[in-house]
Amino acid sequence: MKRNLFMIVALSAMAVVSRAQQSAVPAVEATVLSPIALPGQAWSALGNMSPIEQNDVYSQSYCEQSATLWATSSGAITATPYASLGLMLDTSGHSWNNSIEPSAGVKFNRLFGKGIVSVGTAYTYQDRLHNMRSGALIFYAQDWFGWQPVSEKASRFPGNSWSIVGNVSPVEHGNLIAQGFFSQGVVAKRLEAATLVVFAQATLSRDVQGLDWENKAIYGGGVKAVMPSGPVYSELGMAYLSERRLAPARTAGQVAVFMNVSFGWDLLRRKLGR
Repeated sequence: MKRNLFMIVALSAMAVVSRAQQSAVPAVEATVLSPIALPGQAWSALGNMSPIEQNDVYSQSYCEQSATLWATSSGAITATPYASLGLMLDTSGHSWNNSIEPSAGVKFNRLFGKGIVSVGTAYTYQDRLHNMRSGALIFYAQDWFGWQPVSEKASRFPGNSWSIVGNVSPVEHGNLIAQGFFSQGVVAKRLEAATLVVFAQATLSRDVQGLDWENKAIYGGGVKAVMPSGPVYSELGMAYLSERRLAPARTAGQVAVFMNVSFGWDLLRRKLGR
């Protein structure tokens, strides 16, 4: 039976995404976690996704290896220790967009038919490459839900949403950050190698310390070519985005070009498939 591992990848990715300016969360489809699985995932995103930081191009990469320490007989509830590494760079040299973050922790997950809710903790060392570094124990809660994946030919309205809340940035000592994302697409055309999707999306972010880059709303829409191939999922797109920063208040808009690539694996060589 086909299941979406997108939800597992998205949860891993959000710990990094929540500290970035903006990102479309990559997706991977594969088998769900089993009681003896050793799943891993990696993703990379590139684009000029912040209109306020005009012409700033930044990239994010993330890699995680996890193991299913415990699972119920149905697989609906799992405990997964993991080790991960996140890297973020930009062309403008903003401290919050340039960091490397190794982590080790554990997540407790509740899987649903179309999504997942998870709570986790990890020791994370964050090195903002230009000026700051710190390690701390972080705690977070997060969720991901998706519907009508592009890989299913009958799908016409693919979409997903996710949110995260926690003290996910060791450098921002004690800062509680909350972020949410929503995207809804419409399949415009199915080609041999790709599916064209017209979409609208919105990202909201707030924190308790009032930091400029953590208090914003970014929304807009565009078109993307989605190219799932086995365990690899990639998309290339263009969108018009409008961003409002809240501290201090200001707005800007721009055309953004982005590319996302992600894939998953299992060290026990279980087949990844649809």
